[in-house]
Amino acid sequence: MKAYKILIFIFSVIAALAVLCVVFPKDGIQVGPWHWEFPTLTEVLEPSDKQKQPEESPEELLARRLSETRVKEESGYLKFLKSDPSRIQFPADNLEAWDAFFAALDSTGHSHMRILHYGDSQLEGDRMTSTLRRYLQQKFGGTGVGLVPLHQTVGAFTIGQSISPIPTRHLAYGPADLRSTGNRYGVMAQVAHLGGGTINASFFPRSTKDSLDSHRYFTRLTVVAGNNGSTINAHCAGQSRSLAPTQGVGRLRFTLPDSTTKASLSLSGSGDVYGVMLDSETGVAVDNIPMRGCSGTMFTNINAAQLADFYRNENVRLIILQYGGNSVPYLKGEKSIATYAKQIASQIKYIRTQAPQAAVLFIGPSDMSTRIKGKMQTYPFLPQVVAALKQAAHSEGAAYWDMFEVMGGENSMVQWVNAQPQLAGKDHIHFTRLGAERVGELLSRSILNTYEYYKWRKAGSTAAATDSTQTANAQ
Repeated sequence: MKAYKILIFIFSVIAALAVLCVVFPKDGIQVGPWHWEFPTLTEVLEPSDKQKQPEESPEELLARRLSETRVKEESGYLKFLKSDPSRIQFPADNLEAWDAFFAALDSTGHSHMRILHYGDSQLEGDRMTSTLRRYLQQKFGGTGVGLVPLHQTVGAFTIGQSISPIPTRHLAYGPADLRSTGNRYGVMAQVAHLGGGTINASFFPRSTKDSLDSHRYFTRLTVVAGNNGSTINAHCAGQSRSLAPTQGVGRLRFTLPDSTTKASLSLSGSGDVYGVMLDSETGVAVDNIPMRGCSGTMFTNINAAQLADFYRNENVRLIILQYGGNSVPYLKGEKSIATYAKQIASQIKYIRTQAPQAAVLFIGPSDMSTRIKGKMQTYPFLPQVVAALKQAAHSEGAAYWDMFEVMGGENSMVQWVNAQPQLAGKDHIHFTRLGAERVGELLSRSILNTYEYYKWRKAGSTAAATDSTQTANAQ
């Protein structure tokens, strides 16, 4: 075929495609079981801003976000706390909402307090939580990884566990065949059952690249158990403890040497074990509670008395809820989004009822990508989900942290996947360990920046009161 005929053919094909772009219905057409779509001429000639490459890489954005958290003067605090994408967003912009929580942090030099970090599979492996733990224990003291299940089915890079024989386990979330006949799941939404024999477990926190490694050491081990029809006997570090039959929640607590980095535990009897705490007498404990596949709507299925007992007696002062990612793919419009947001609001209300002394922080979903017209793009309704969850959290008095905006907003996930080193996995949903650490650093700095503003305000109030007293005395 002659060259001019080939050229005419090519231009004819292009013209035909252009005509299709113009006349093809924007919403596509349905042919039997198939839905056909074709890009418009505008989409071909002028790609939307959503598909354009960002002006800065994810690492550059994260570095800028982190630098913006380092503020000192009042103007800097207020600029960050009222407008920065990585700020903690409080209901009605009340920057004093966490004063009681921060006062509790200030008292950890001679007392103990806990922070619980609930979430979906983004938290598995102690990701994000371990970074928050490191930041807070460096500043406020405390050791150990905190609360862990007796039987850990998904390993964490901060702690190793072994157990024999493996106990029966029930969950308040996940597959229906893992549910219990009752609602006694405990504070971790999972329970391990002792069947009358003896179970031997060991816990050995792992070293990480962090020079502090405060999570590796612990000075006490506490078994949280109950619903036992017979006495539960426990042995650890040459000590023995017993828990008499109770339908409530009890504790078997062992004091250990300061240098403890590994502990072996033997349990016998029948009853439920709701978790094991590895921590210290003073300082802050930060507990990692991941729930694979969970949407965060199951807290109301957990016995209220059990939750209230743990939150009160373990001095829980902050509860972080990180959910939404598992629901995003199934939310297709305003009605389903509103229904999910209403469910989350009811969960927050339930938790706040059981833990009136604790602040609550809700972390919404990250950016997530799906294939749309041949390209990986943000799920269509994800921004609306984020907005609805923020409103739901604020309506129940909870603060909100916008992980979607922290990442960079729409279509940022694609850039995180393509970043070098990689910050998110090829599924375009989950962070890599490095990506989770980067997000954890921003969360930690955002919390601490709000704390520093609290300290700045308190120092100003003290100085003003002193000046007022001195003036009155002079008169």
